[in-house]
Parts: sequence; C-alpha cells; structure tokens
Amino acid sequence: MSHKFTVDAPDTRLRGVDTPGAGPPLLFLNGGFATRHSWRHVLARLGGTHRTVTFDARARGRSGTSADCSLRAQIDDVDRVIEATGLDRPILVGWSHGATLAVCCAVEYPHLIAGLVLVDGAYPLALLDEAGSRRVRARFRRPGPLARVLALLGRSTRMTPLQAADVVIGTDEVNGLLEADLAALPCPTTFVVGHGELPGATGRQDHAIRAAVAKAAARNDHVTVFGTTNNEHTRVLTRDARLVAAAIEDVTRRSGR
Repeated sequence: MSHKFTVDAPDTRLRGVDTPGAGPPLLFLNGGFATRHSWRHVLARLGGTHRTVTFDARARGRSGTSADCSLRAQIDDVDRVIEATGLDRPILVGWSHGATLAVCCAVEYPHLIAGLVLVDGAYPLALLDEAGSRRVRARFRRPGPLARVLALLGRSTRMTPLQAADVVIGTDEVNGLLEADLAALPCPTTFVVGHGELPGATGRQDHAIRAAVAKAAARNDHVTVFGTTNNEHTRVLTRDARLVAAAIEDVTRRSGR
C-alpha cells in the first residue's frame, strides 16, 4: 500500500508518496511547475510493476515554500529523497526541467542511479537568447487567477514570479552545457522527444533539438532515442503515457535490474 512521506531540507519540507512494487525502483522528477500528480497516467500504464516514488519539489504542490529554488538545491533534494526512502539505485524518470535535473543527478551521483528516462527535456542546447530571457521574465511577472487557485490547491508552483522565471532561464543555461555530461553518462539513458513549444523559446526548433539528441546518442552507446511524439510539451505525459512507460521498461531491461 502507498504511504506518504516527508523529507526535511534547509528552509523547507518535501512531501511525496512511496508505492511498493516488485520491479526496480523508479523516482519521478517533475516539470518545473508541475507536481507529482503529473505522472498519474504513466503510473497507471506501469500497472504497479515497479516501486515508484513521486514527490513535490520545493515550492511546488504540497511541499513547503523555499528561498532557494535553484537547481543546486534540487539536486541535493533528490539525494535526500533517495536516502529517506531507502531507494536502491533507482531509475530516474524526468520530464522537462525534471529531465535536466535527472542528468545532473546522474553526473554528480553515478553510484546512486541505475538509469535515466528523459521525457521532452535535457536537450543539450540553449534555446533562449537575451530577448527570450526577457520574455520569460515578463511572462511570469504576474501569475493568472487560475495559477493562483491551483497553487492554493497544491497542484502547481508556489514560487515567486522571480523564482519561476529563474527556473526556466536557469534550466536553459544548464541545458546548453549538457553535451559533455551526456557523453560521459555511465548508465542506460533514453530520450522521449516531444513536439511543441518549450517554455520561453521562439517556436520549437525541432531540427536543432533532434540533431542535438542524435549527436548525444552517437557519442555515447548508453544514450538512445526511444521514440518521438507529435504531441505538445504539456501533453506528453497524458497522451503519450504508453510511450513513456515503454521507455521506462526499456531502460529497466538495459540496466539489468
């Protein structure tokens, strides 16, 4: 039976759910403004075949707010969740911002991670120029009424506008440096490549993204492209849950777990 857990971190508390299963453990890392609920369709497709851990990142969902929403703090939080739940070399499944976070964690803690599933994210190139960063900051200057309601219900971000903009811009900057990290990954890793406008970018830039992913796969035998989808970024986890679940099983098999 699933059970809820909490993990204390500097200036905040993380909340998540740990669900038992016979298969290798999976740890899910959310999009920048998503909560653990975004994985419900994928979890349904897996059908209880794995132990799964989902949690709300700091300043998202039911977790506490924080003065530090940096990628550095979130890498440390993943380590805290792995330790608190006793996960033994989980496969990290990350979507969007969570995919970037997954690669960073695998590079920093290679002994803790068995594999990576990168869903429409962690593409090794930067998509924002200076004008794009300004657009991002303008977009998050004032959250709309729906965003405020979702935040109160624990279904969205609880960050300040400045923090939210910094998540998008900072993730893009890190993505621009991922080429070497992807080339050095020692664990089975696969991409599920989506289609649709990424936050802050001008258009999707499909050709550049797919070329960058193909190059990453060519440089490291551990890295593959499992599949692509024509669905937009925000709909991949719902409309392509079957594809994501299949990618998870592929990495599970390749990891030998």
